Amino acid sequence: MKKLSGSRVSMALIVLMVLALVLVGFVGSASAKKVYKFTLQNMFSLNHPVSIALDNMSKDLKAATDGQILIQAIPPGGLVKSPEIFESVGNGAIDMGTTCSCYHAGILPMAATAFALPGDPRGPMNILSFIYDEGILEFFREAYAKENVVYGAPLCWAGYTLVSKKPINSWDDLKKLKVRATGSVAKNLKKLDIPTVFIPFAEIYVGLARGTIDAEISGSHTESFLAKTYEVAKYQMTPDVSGAQNCEIIVNKTKWDSLPANLRAIFEIALKKYAFDVTRAFDTEDILSKAKMEAKGAQYLELPADVVKKWQDSAMELWDELASQDALCAEYIKRSKEHIKSLGY
Repeated sequence: MKKLSGSRVSMALIVLMVLALVLVGFVGSASAKKVYKFTLQNMFSLNHPVSIALDNMSKDLKAATDGQILIQAIPPGGLVKSPEIFESVGNGAIDMGTTCSCYHAGILPMAATAFALPGDPRGPMNILSFIYDEGILEFFREAYAKENVVYGAPLCWAGYTLVSKKPINSWDDLKKLKVRATGSVAKNLKKLDIPTVFIPFAEIYVGLARGTIDAEISGSHTESFLAKTYEVAKYQMTPDVSGAQNCEIIVNKTKWDSLPANLRAIFEIALKKYAFDVTRAFDTEDILSKAKMEAKGAQYLELPADVVKKWQDSAMELWDELASQDALCAEYIKRSKEHIKSLGY
């Protein structure tokens, strides 16, 4: 996999960061020389597009701030396990993290609701527009701030796909499968009386190989390629069961607030660029991964129309159930429906 860009900061980013410096102004010479180090627990593998884009963002920030902001990314599990990242960032055990909001459902149900709504027709770029142009970034930040966490930026890519050991040509075919799934996707499967099994992400390949599960929903087609699950489950079903996945990069709020205003402004620009870099990288990788998997025997099959309709109808009912969890969930679902309507779906 090629890196998203070279080590140089893009001209557009340089211009934006210089403008940020001019608009916000420099602080005293003492703070201008201070170095702010951020330890980041990454939950994604080194070859994952999120990690490659993160490396580039870290280099951009170091260059744009003349070395005042340094990010040290720790490989998965290096300091804390993935489900513990949110709490660890909030209590200051680590400064930053990449995480998926389904992991902190017990703390913020709204976060898990926003992660990968089953049946959501919006793609990654739609979701980025929703977050940045419709006030959702501020909505997230207000909710996360109560846990001493800054919602830094969304990390969006193609939604969950159903990967199966057997072709799915009918509703009956699907109902016979034991499917590994989590979160709201698993809830929708249960509503449809489809058997679900939970096994840790790292054990999915073995579970498929041994027959513990017949199918799995854990990531996009690109992630199927990275995890090599196509070797033991060659059927890549389309369309995706959710329009996008919405992970995130988060920062300890106390550490964020300690930054001088000019550095915080530069950091903000870098985070937004990072969000779009991740989505664009996945767009490219989805095309490359499809060709590579098909060359190794994987098959892309379209789910029957009746299966897709049953999934969508059940998903819309589930949205209303998720909205009933608390006021924040209700607000997110309400605004999502309004956005979807504005897009003409």
